[in-house]
Amino acid sequence: MPLPAACKPRAAAKTKIPANVILGSKKRVLEITRALLLYRLIQLVTFPFIVVYLVLRLLTERGYRAHFAERCGILPGSFNRTKPGCIWLHAVSVGEVASAIPLIRQLRTEQPRIPFYLSTSTVAGRKAAVRQAGTLVDGIFYVPFDYISCVRRTLRVIRPALAIVLETEIWPNLYNEIRRSGARLAIVNGRISNRTWPQYQAWHWFFAHVLQLADVVLVQSATDFERYSLLGVLAQRLAIAGNLKYDAASLPVKGKLPAFGAEQIWIAASTVGQHERGSSARHYADEEDIVLAAFRQLAAEFPRILLILAPRQPGRFAEVARKLENSGLHWLRRTALKDDAAPGLQLPGVLLLDTIGELAGLYGHADTVFVGGSLAPRGGHNIIEPAAAGVPILVGPHMQNFETIARDFLERQAIVQIQSEKELLPVTRDLLKNPRRAADLGKRALQFVRSQQGISRSIAERLWPLYHSASLKPVRGLLGSVLLGSLALLWKVGGVVKRSESQRYAASLLPLPVPVVSIGGITVGGSGKTPFANHLAERLRLRGYSPAILTRGYRRIFPAENLILAPGAKVSPVLTGDEAQIFLRTGAAPIGIGADRYETAQILLRQFPATDVFLLDDGFQHARIVRDFDVVIIDGLDPFGQEKLVPLGRLREPLTALRRADAFVVTRAENDLRFAAIRGRLRELNPAAPVFRTRLLARCWRDYASGNHIPNLEGQRVAAFCGLGNPRNFWDTLESLGLNVVFNWAFDDHHAYKPNELSCLAQQARLLGAQMLVTTEKDRINCPNNLEGAIAPLKLAWLEIELELEDEPAFFEVLERVLRKRRPAGLAS
Repeated sequence: MPLPAACKPRAAAKTKIPANVILGSKKRVLEITRALLLYRLIQLVTFPFIVVYLVLRLLTERGYRAHFAERCGILPGSFNRTKPGCIWLHAVSVGEVASAIPLIRQLRTEQPRIPFYLSTSTVAGRKAAVRQAGTLVDGIFYVPFDYISCVRRTLRVIRPALAIVLETEIWPNLYNEIRRSGARLAIVNGRISNRTWPQYQAWHWFFAHVLQLADVVLVQSATDFERYSLLGVLAQRLAIAGNLKYDAASLPVKGKLPAFGAEQIWIAASTVGQHERGSSARHYADEEDIVLAAFRQLAAEFPRILLILAPRQPGRFAEVARKLENSGLHWLRRTALKDDAAPGLQLPGVLLLDTIGELAGLYGHADTVFVGGSLAPRGGHNIIEPAAAGVPILVGPHMQNFETIARDFLERQAIVQIQSEKELLPVTRDLLKNPRRAADLGKRALQFVRSQQGISRSIAERLWPLYHSASLKPVRGLLGSVLLGSLALLWKVGGVVKRSESQRYAASLLPLPVPVVSIGGITVGGSGKTPFANHLAERLRLRGYSPAILTRGYRRIFPAENLILAPGAKVSPVLTGDEAQIFLRTGAAPIGIGADRYETAQILLRQFPATDVFLLDDGFQHARIVRDFDVVIIDGLDPFGQEKLVPLGRLREPLTALRRADAFVVTRAENDLRFAAIRGRLRELNPAAPVFRTRLLARCWRDYASGNHIPNLEGQRVAAFCGLGNPRNFWDTLESLGLNVVFNWAFDDHHAYKPNELSCLAQQARLLGAQMLVTTEKDRINCPNNLEGAIAPLKLAWLEIELELEDEPAFFEVLERVLRKRRPAGLAS
């Protein structure tokens, strides 16, 4: 949708945000660290005073006591079932919640399986969130206090991949801990008003550093763009996106309200008094007094006029009711109309709107609207909602909090702005007496609102690449980080020593007479190495090669150091290990199993002399054998192992080891944006190696006992279990296939199941109404032979999958270029 001239994005706004958004130079990181340390020192000094303040507030404000634990990071138990990768939106209060709704709807429409959470800061904001977003999000809670412990407790529960802060609420610890968790951080609908800009300028030295933690800042206007730039936000992270409030103001359905026979309806919306929290110290008349004074005179000219008076703060409903009681005017509370026997209202009269969330639906009934907070020096309130109803709008001189919006409407002659309270009566009178002028005013306002809508769609397009570039990490405290970091250092030293020894050993040996292709990984746990090795063996055989597979036979029990098996050989998994069984069942190549894979290869060549290429399963760290081509499998669910070595993260080696790779194959990254983000990072680490992608396709379900095909299980209640390095992929697959999973259970990788374990699983499954147990092909191999009796009367089904390599011709063009260099020599030998 088109933006007004003042909101046209600058060239910098079109700059593509890199997949790996970094904080910048070491100097900048140091500056951010210093700012955070100073902030935490101030928190420590002021903590006793904060405690006293909170205790007093808890004692005096009943509404503040509800859900107080959430502010300490203690979230409802239901949140603990959240899978990693949710989207967390934070909206401080009512206005920000309204802005968040269209964005949530847009994001949820595009990715309905992602969990969404919405936090607020104020009591009114939480009530608005429950009312407006209760059915749109998976949970609503108060944002935690900006203390590290509170923030970390929250992050450990919801584990977001993307945090979105609506408008501008800067909490240094929250921002920093989000980034430390590997999630991305976006400020959306950002704005800095004229009223608050001097404060930001005064604290520029602090805010400039904290704002560097945001991955992207999408602002409302050119003025906001300029101000964020002056605060130090980098140009490639800053863009003008427009104002979400326009999307929030979709044409509302008219609320049901008796008009009492009124011929004219005047709404005075969001009126304020001089004693509200945060108001200016300067004295001024309550806006209700100004409106009621004008209404008295209008009532003499319009005897059938109805005034709907809507104070901004619910806490002032009783105060305004007392004003009306003493005014001598006919009046009625809106809440009194909820009773079927409610009295009527004699006109001219005043209806006090003492409800929440109803005002937007009533604008369509009005002949004219005055938006409060603008005669009093409060900065004004949102005029987009009445504009979306197509009614004429009148505001006062104080619109600093909505200056861009007000300016845009004024430029299009879509609102009337008065400069003093004395003008309220004559301007309102003129609008009531001139319906044509009022209608033209409302029409221009509505046309402008419609011209600005569609912003949530464009913002969502900017946010998805950010979401898919996240690389989540555990949220740990200082003690845990130090302890695990020390162990990770030992792991690194041990890895360097082991690799050095292995390379010396390999250098002392003659190269194998046939080329060696290694298929390995950089992270611990499952990443899809075995399925890809199997797929590669099949494809090489179809291309005329005679491949053989070398594997270590993890957890096998066999007295001989080496075991050589023909394709399709029937051997117990106890002798081979579970991964070798998958190779055998495919029957694409002979298999050599042994810890010293160089020795195993020599033996295999004597038994299968036609072998012309070895596939080294899980061989990236196996330096005792020289390879010709290194394929590194990257797990799309956790591609960079939390960027820390075991046990602090999931990396087997530092990421710099990826420079040894000749090609990358990314698994479990079906989303194109996710794949693009991973590919971009891999090209930074190793520009020379091409990047490919595989997809795992579910072929069918098979019965454990007979191996027969089972018809579609979609909609059936099942209990799932697996022993994989990364079970999340299996759970996601079950969800995508439409199974109703009543519970799932993850065992350790390569787990050998015992009958009593499966019996307990089956018992729990029956209690929860499951009709069948389901697992993976790998886990089916690790199940005992006497399975049927342990799980009866339930049956077990396992999922047969098929691997698909994208751009397969290009992959084999790269691979065969290497194989052809050595294949003739191999055949000659």
